[in-house]
Amino acid sequence: MKEIYVFRHGETDWNKAGRMQGHADIPLNETGRQQAQVLRDYFAKHPIEVILCSDLGRAKETAEIAKGSLQIPIIFDPRQRETNLGDAEGLTRDQIATQMHADIWHKWHSFPEHWDHRFPNGESKREHLDRIKGGLLEFLAKTSYSKIGLSSHGGSMRRLLHSLRPDVSEPIVVGNCYLFKLDYSPSRGQGKELWVEDVNPLLHHSS
Repeated sequence: MKEIYVFRHGETDWNKAGRMQGHADIPLNETGRQQAQVLRDYFAKHPIEVILCSDLGRAKETAEIAKGSLQIPIIFDPRQRETNLGDAEGLTRDQIATQMHADIWHKWHSFPEHWDHRFPNGESKREHLDRIKGGLLEFLAKTSYSKIGLSSHGGSMRRLLHSLRPDVSEPIVVGNCYLFKLDYSPSRGQGKELWVEDVNPLLHHSS
């Protein structure tokens, strides 16, 4: 049995401006660094043993702040990156609506998910989920650690959480530095080894 504490990175200037980030390597802003300190305080009271982390800078910096004084490794895996948003990266909602097909933004944010929808030159939500979930399951099967942090992204977390709880009828809100707990046990059988009991965040803050 392993516990996974998955958290979103702190705010960036592109988050604040409503720009789509994807694989663009945008750093945290000062608000994002302050948000990550809430994670640091949580993990000081509830220690983890390792952090699996997207290799994008905003996730890296959040993980470094979150671990605080814990002497634990941070393991970077590009498979944990946010969705490759292709031509939409750097654009706002209004720019996407005017520069691309009028319906493309609506489909991207629709619920239930359009799993095979993608922006031009980007990856689909299904491809993204397969990438992040496959990397996580591979790590969990190999590691001896039992309490694991995962420094991730908003789209990554929503996709993962909804895939584990298809019964949830409303979109799961994942704010900057929100924290959720997943469980893992290979004895439950393939396809059931990773699960989430509660889709309410363990930790969130007022922006």
